[in-house]
Amino acid sequence: MSHSTFCEIPAGRIAYSRRGAGRPLVLLHPIGVDRSWWDEYIAVWAASYDVVAIDIRGHGESSAVTAPITLAEHAADIAAVLRKESLTGATLIGVSMGGMIAQRVAIQFPELVGGLILCGTAGGFPDEVRPRILARGDMNRQGSMTEVIDETITRWFAAETPRPDLIQKCRERLAADDWYSWSANWRAISLLDNLGELPGVSAPALVVAGDADASIPPAVSQKIADALPNSRFVVVPGAAHFGAFEMRDVFAAVFDDFLSTLAQ
Repeated sequence: MSHSTFCEIPAGRIAYSRRGAGRPLVLLHPIGVDRSWWDEYIAVWAASYDVVAIDIRGHGESSAVTAPITLAEHAADIAAVLRKESLTGATLIGVSMGGMIAQRVAIQFPELVGGLILCGTAGGFPDEVRPRILARGDMNRQGSMTEVIDETITRWFAAETPRPDLIQKCRERLAADDWYSWSANWRAISLLDNLGELPGVSAPALVVAGDADASIPPAVSQKIADALPNSRFVVVPGAAHFGAFEMRDVFAAVFDDFLSTLAQ
């Protein structure tokens, strides 16, 4: 993990790193992991961009979640970091929960966002799905992360993963996670409801789905692209939920193609 800087927020602090120079990219990881998952991207992007990788609250070196939290509150955390670093017009790149939060930043703080890359993520869920998402954690008891690791790995990674090292990294990260933070963040995800507000987001957006994603089918991601007025939608063949990390070269090419179209 790269050197950490901290942004104070009312609920504690948000950890992040900033590296490189150029147009700002802000990287937002999935639930349960941390900003180190972006390291292979940062190694390349820092040559061309000003890259800020953030530990979402309840993750990595950021403060634990200690009370119910919403995606809107997570977005305010991200905005606090961007304001502290005097960044506007950033391209936000989010995978899964990171993509849900990126949408909220664009909705709530449009002046901070110049572009969006939303990967393996949703803009909302049918009501019948919400209880199943909520049940991935339980804020009312002190559970153990070991209960959820195997099922989570199965949902996130390709069965024949090209990166078994990442599965090991994910197991270790999840095992070290805080149960309440995990559960509270699943509750926040279960309440996801951005689709009605996305038509007001004018920033150019790329929505990327994996056609082997067991968590977020491409049709769910396509609803985001359909709601955003200035978007393109790409489906990556064979990609699982964590495809952006398992198949980095493939995803990096898709991301870089979009980044090259944004105003210099």
